[in-house]
Amino acid sequence: MEFNATKAIVHNEGCDLHYWYQGTGPLITFVPGGNGHGRQYYPIMAALSDRYTCVTFDRRQMSASQVEASKMRRLSPPQQARDIRAVIRAIGFDKSIVFGSSSGGIFAFQFALDFPEMVDHLISHEAPTLTLLPDASALFESYIHLLDLYDTGGLQAASAEFGKSLIGYDDEGVPKTTPPGPENPANFWRYEFPMLVGFSPNLWRVRQNGTSVGLMRGVRSRDASYARATYEQEKILGCLRMDVPGHHQGFEVETGEFLPCFLDMLDQLEKKRG
Repeated sequence: MEFNATKAIVHNEGCDLHYWYQGTGPLITFVPGGNGHGRQYYPIMAALSDRYTCVTFDRRQMSASQVEASKMRRLSPPQQARDIRAVIRAIGFDKSIVFGSSSGGIFAFQFALDFPEMVDHLISHEAPTLTLLPDASALFESYIHLLDLYDTGGLQAASAEFGKSLIGYDDEGVPKTTPPGPENPANFWRYEFPMLVGFSPNLWRVRQNGTSVGLMRGVRSRDASYARATYEQEKILGCLRMDVPGHHQGFEVETGEFLPCFLDMLDQLEKKRG
């Protein structure tokens, strides 16, 4: 199907969250990562909307979901989880399949912690829970270096250095991703990145709650830290994990190859539960 979503707004905790939904059937909520914008999910929403109701949104302080300059705040993963809840309720659902990629996967885990009764299945795609990795100390120091670089060299210097860790985007034949709005990188580095450096949701509690979880690692991401993190998450959660086509945003630019794996994971999660 073509992307022909309905746009709506729900107000939550001082922010007008702009969201887009399309399709019929069980709900899948697509949670953006650090780039903040929902349109990266338009291709997969269009492909799934013949069998699912699909929704995505611009996260607070990103793209269309802006707040007044005087009300800009540091990122709070629990607040991001409450924003996900607000979007799901606004469409009229009590629960949802939740897909989050990158830091969107972190927010999806936090949503599962805070609102487990609202999770049908959770699929996390390369959530960068870097504190779980064997080389976490070195990674933490490298991220402190990035913050220092942001303070001394500015947004472009920090973004350029950070971009070196994003693997697979320059592979031959891979389409380019949709860039975020011009305000998003500035908001990410000032308000979000410092809070994400050492944050990791309590995955042991997610497992204790019996939440249905699947993990995805993009094959083009190779040995990137966010890809390796999925192996450590699997050890804690004892859940299904898959290697899937594409890089960190493969669901957007290689949707046709990614989609069968997504549907297979949902099918396996259903069978495992039932």
